[in-house]
Amino acid sequence: MKSIYVILIALMTTCCAYNKDIPTNSTVYNARVTFYSNDGRWGSRVADTKTTRAKEGVTVAAHPDFKFGTKVYIPELKNKFDDGVFIVQDRGAAVTKKRASRGRAYVFDIYVRTHSKVRFCARSNSEYMKIYMIKE
Repeated sequence: MKSIYVILIALMTTCCAYNKDIPTNSTVYNARVTFYSNDGRWGSRVADTKTTRAKEGVTVAAHPDFKFGTKVYIPELKNKFDDGVFIVQDRGAAVTKKRASRGRAYVFDIYVRTHSKVRFCARSNSEYMKIYMIKE
C-alpha cells in the first residue's frame, strides 16, 4: 500500500514540475509552427518598426491578432531555442492567411538563420504544437 502512495506522489511531482514552466497568465492555442530564413529579397528585416533585424531564437512571425511585442512560449522548442520564448516581431502572407494550416489554425513562423536549418527544424519538430501567449 505504501508503494502505491510513493508512486502517486512521484507522478504528481513530475506533473507539477512540467507545469511550472507554463506561465499562469497565458492563453493556450494549438497552432501550426513553421520556420523561415532570409530569402534574399527582404533579408532579415522585420515588420515591427521597433526592431531592426530578425534574431534566431527571438523572432516569430504571427497573425495580426497578436500584437508586436507579444511573448510566445513554445514548450516543445525549449532547449532547442534557448528558453522557448519568442517575441512577435514579424508578419507575412503565409501567417496572415493561415496557409500552412489550410485556414484551420494560427500559424507561427519562427526565424532561423539558414535555409538548411529551416529544413532541419521542419523535419525534426511536430507540425502542430501548443503555443502559450504570455499576457503581461
